[in-house]
Amino acid sequence: MSTTKPWLAVFAAGACEIACNRLLNADIIAPLSVAAPVARDTLFIVANICPFLLVLFALKRGYLTRMGPWAATASCVLVIAGTLLVGLHAKTGSTAALCGGYALWQLGSLWATLMYLIALCQLDNIRSAMLCICASALIGTLGQRAVDLFSLPMHLILCAVLPCATLALSSHLARENLALLNETGGLESVELSNPAAFVSPLNPAFLCLFVFNLVFGFSLALNCISGIPVDTSPSGIVTALLVGGVVVASRRRSGFIDPLAALAALVVIAGLLCAIVSLFLPLGSASNYILRSGSACFSIIHYLVIFGIGSRNRIGALRVAAWACFLTGLGTLMGTLSGHGVNRLVGTNDALAAGLLCAILVSFVALAFLWLAKFSFRAVIFGVEPITPAVAPIESGKERESIEDRCARLGTQHGLTKREVELCALLARGRNGRAISDQLTLSYNTVKTHVKHIYMKLDVHTQQELIDLVEDGLGRQEGA
Repeated sequence: MSTTKPWLAVFAAGACEIACNRLLNADIIAPLSVAAPVARDTLFIVANICPFLLVLFALKRGYLTRMGPWAATASCVLVIAGTLLVGLHAKTGSTAALCGGYALWQLGSLWATLMYLIALCQLDNIRSAMLCICASALIGTLGQRAVDLFSLPMHLILCAVLPCATLALSSHLARENLALLNETGGLESVELSNPAAFVSPLNPAFLCLFVFNLVFGFSLALNCISGIPVDTSPSGIVTALLVGGVVVASRRRSGFIDPLAALAALVVIAGLLCAIVSLFLPLGSASNYILRSGSACFSIIHYLVIFGIGSRNRIGALRVAAWACFLTGLGTLMGTLSGHGVNRLVGTNDALAAGLLCAILVSFVALAFLWLAKFSFRAVIFGVEPITPAVAPIESGKERESIEDRCARLGTQHGLTKREVELCALLARGRNGRAISDQLTLSYNTVKTHVKHIYMKLDVHTQQELIDLVEDGLGRQEGA
């Protein structure tokens, strides 16, 4: 039961998160696209992309752990205030109210999204996470269909309730992660001690997330009418059922992500080809349905990448989630701009529209077959070394001398400089990067560089491995 409750909470939070998208697109973004398309894109950048950079800055400075207690309250207040302004627009037609409502709603839902992603990282294994993601996608997409049956007042109520529900369902699990982050005293010292446990934002996996959401944004905007996307929810439902069914039927506990990425790439290529053909043949919204299937697969991969990296390094999960949200938001924006560009050309200059679609197709084919074919999400995920807390040896006066002697011998054997030997001894006593920086009056970046060189020369990957190496030498010395 202890395993089932977290799974159900994350599943329900994900379903609420996905169901919200229909309300956002139909009741907020669609009227804004008609009234002020430039304001729509500007506000998306200001309220849905840039704030994640602020989260990353606050996380780096250690401010975020202190913000946790009131961030949830502020999130709910912003969502409700934004919904009220959207309701005011519905009553008065005020574009300013709609812009303000959109900005506040996006800012408020940001924290709920991060908490959901962190909560997802607390699940037991990748198979459990994949089933949870597929189930959330299925129920959330069915929820998108269901909300169309309600009137505008009920839509506004759901706009306020669903993000708050996502936050409430995720908060308990997410708080455990934030508490762990608070206990470490900051990410920088942990990253210094365990560099192999952290993934750079320049890692190809993050670039893939950007490309995946570029496809999502393009499929969302293509053929939309008055800012309202084509309803392709049946494709999302079928995709979630098929992927979830394969996971249930398979006995494998992992290894789903790379085959799914290859399949999704083929589906997207088929969708882009269909979009080109539909310029000259009456295929209706077939391209939207095909692209939605590929985009739905990419969405599952997006969540799995965050889970895979975040579950192996829960201290760094919030940073992974924030970087992923920033890049996916950027991808969505560029994708929707491309889709709207094609829409404007259709009917006025079909040849140019076909040329633009061909350029997008060739770019994606090059990405899929020249890069994705050689890239492995599984290798990135399992390349992240799980973090284990560094346990320093007991520091008696005699042992302090022994640690110094042992580090000096290691330095002689492995070619450490005098400064590196000094840092090695401090690391062996469990000192973190900031403490070493203060004690030796060195810049933090200089300490990081020295530590990387020490790890490379000693062939260790974490501070705990270095401590074990020194302790092993001390043990042999005492035994002799």
